[in-house]
Amino acid sequence: MAERVGLSDVAAGGLIAVLFVTTAVSNAALIFAGLPPSYFLTGVTLMLVATLIGAVGGAILSGFYAPAIGPRSGLAPAYAGLVAGVAASASPGAAGVDQFATIVAAMMTATLATGVILFALGWFRLGGLVRYIPYPVMGGFFAGIGFLFLRGGVEVAAGAEIALADLPDFVGASAMTLAAPALAFGVIAYLLQRLNGHWTVTPGVILGALVLFYAALWTMEMSPAEAAAAGWLPQVGGETGGWPAFTPADLSGVDWGAVLGEAAAIGAIAMLAAIILLLEVSGIEIVGECELNPNRELKAAGLINLANGGLAGFAAAHSASEAALAVKMGAGSRVVGAVFAAVVLATLALGTDFIGYVPNFVLGGLLVFLGLNFLIDWLWTGRRDMPGADYAAMVAILAVIGAVGLLEGVAFGLAVATVLFVVSYSRLSIVKGEMTARDHASHVVRSADARAVLEREANRVRILKLQGFIFFGTADSLLERVRARLADEATRFDYLVLDFKHVSRLDSSAVQAFAKLKRLADREDVAVVLTDLRPPEHRRLEAIGFFRGSAGDGAPRDPDRPPRLSLSYLDDGVAWCEMDILRAGGVREESEGATLEDQLAAVLESRTAAAAIVPYFERRDADAGAYLFHQGDPGDSLYLLSEGVASVVISPDGKAERAIRIFQRGTLLGEMALYTHGPRTASVRIDEPCLLFRLTRESFEAMQREAPQAAGLFHAYVVRLLAERLERANRELRQVS
Repeated sequence: MAERVGLSDVAAGGLIAVLFVTTAVSNAALIFAGLPPSYFLTGVTLMLVATLIGAVGGAILSGFYAPAIGPRSGLAPAYAGLVAGVAASASPGAAGVDQFATIVAAMMTATLATGVILFALGWFRLGGLVRYIPYPVMGGFFAGIGFLFLRGGVEVAAGAEIALADLPDFVGASAMTLAAPALAFGVIAYLLQRLNGHWTVTPGVILGALVLFYAALWTMEMSPAEAAAAGWLPQVGGETGGWPAFTPADLSGVDWGAVLGEAAAIGAIAMLAAIILLLEVSGIEIVGECELNPNRELKAAGLINLANGGLAGFAAAHSASEAALAVKMGAGSRVVGAVFAAVVLATLALGTDFIGYVPNFVLGGLLVFLGLNFLIDWLWTGRRDMPGADYAAMVAILAVIGAVGLLEGVAFGLAVATVLFVVSYSRLSIVKGEMTARDHASHVVRSADARAVLEREANRVRILKLQGFIFFGTADSLLERVRARLADEATRFDYLVLDFKHVSRLDSSAVQAFAKLKRLADREDVAVVLTDLRPPEHRRLEAIGFFRGSAGDGAPRDPDRPPRLSLSYLDDGVAWCEMDILRAGGVREESEGATLEDQLAAVLESRTAAAAIVPYFERRDADAGAYLFHQGDPGDSLYLLSEGVASVVISPDGKAERAIRIFQRGTLLGEMALYTHGPRTASVRIDEPCLLFRLTRESFEAMQREAPQAAGLFHAYVVRLLAERLERANRELRQVS
């Protein structure tokens, strides 16, 4: 068993090397198309060196047991654009300028920049960054790369550049005779791969094409030299392409102005490398049925590309298709990477003379094959699953890349991404939940008469729980929502509470919408309360004069100037609205000298029953700052708060104490533990001097024995109180579910 697995590792590593070597030759042909043959030959050597570094680095650094890391086809069009731009700027005729040295320096600079960026993304744990790129933008990029491969394949085979305007003339020219076999090769390879999918298909098509080509040469009695003169084979006779291609002595001939002039192309290469790598890592996880750390793979690729930047000049990244090949062949160890590196090293040792015997239509056909894969996978296969607007955006990006260029397509794609984000995010509601004070009462527990008033006036308070990132589009939709509620008598309100607890950020552009909200609130006489507002957002709104009034001065508000406040928590905001409603309605919440019997009679609706149970309560006075009981204490009594204010407080995770419920006169507290016989679930702190009446468990049991009818009314009151609280909680949950 171990021997069979070892053979699988060797076979997989060897086949992966063959595929990478073949791709290296075709990619070099695309990148150096139209330049002297020596550039192409040296480019192949550099591509093979980059493949060797990727193979060795992947075997050592990657978290996958059979990594396939090397120069990626998806980056070839970007490098081709970089090389073409530098070649045009660094003319061989310029004084002191070495065109080839400048080209290699530019490629090395791009690869070094790629290495730095990939490593930085991994170091700062930004491996999930690719998930934020909209799918149609990514699809447009890769479909555009597919088009460039398709066009490049035809140009490599025909030995001539193609302009869209000259396409009709090209089809009728003799160059089409050279390009037609490349198109046929690419289409056949693609169809056979789709029909079968076995790893032998592509190598088999290449071998078959070579056999047919040389059989045709033998039949026509044409020598390789004659075939090269006719355009069927690369013209590399007498040319060399050694390594190293760039030494410190060559720095004097580099036109650094031409290199810096391609900064946009260098940035595009780094960006595309990051996208390709992260997509491929996700693919490897699927085919390998494993979990990889994308940040580790980014750092590994970053180090590999730093080495490539100094030695070869081509960026390398992971390949899911080659990794899938290793998995299918039963590979299971890092021997795959070792064999991969050994075969590439052997190819380098033998030299690049074999390139002169690889037909141009095979090199071009491989590019056509890759182009069809990109185009069909990204542009055709997933079209039914995409909304029309997203598909149109993807086609538009492809059109820009095809008509203008890859860099322009990248820039257009970024602009499209911004527009798509704004449009898509604007469709998301920033309102997580909308309710009235009936659905969300504050944390203040009030007397029965106050609760009755607030229940009747609950619709005057409109609460909007906000979420996400608020910018000009979503802020304007919020403003329109508020305006619509005010225009409808059925939903009109006098108090607006906006909760920012789940808001990640308020953009500066959104502040203008809040300036409009300020004017709308003044015009409609609406008080506005913002809760859980972060300091940066508070400062932005304060700068436009949004806030007015005070929540803690206790003075009646100016009826001609509705207040706009900022409070710490949603409960504080709702409590302020409740207080203002009660104050305007003349309901006094402070003690009015009512006796215990008066207060019990009000809630039991029976003075006789109240008089019967008064003797079971014992008076207790408490000063501000004292604690009635602490969390974990035995639940041996309940309290009726006759005068003063007390708060239920918790200290979550050792943080500062926070009041979660505030009790005012005429309310019960601590009743739950008495009924359940459990410990106290929170502490109760005295906020203002209190007069309380305590009912102990012993007195409670005696009351049930000695005054059962009155005790029954008291039980009914407690049940109503608990049911009311539960119903409020359920209503709030329904609003946000």
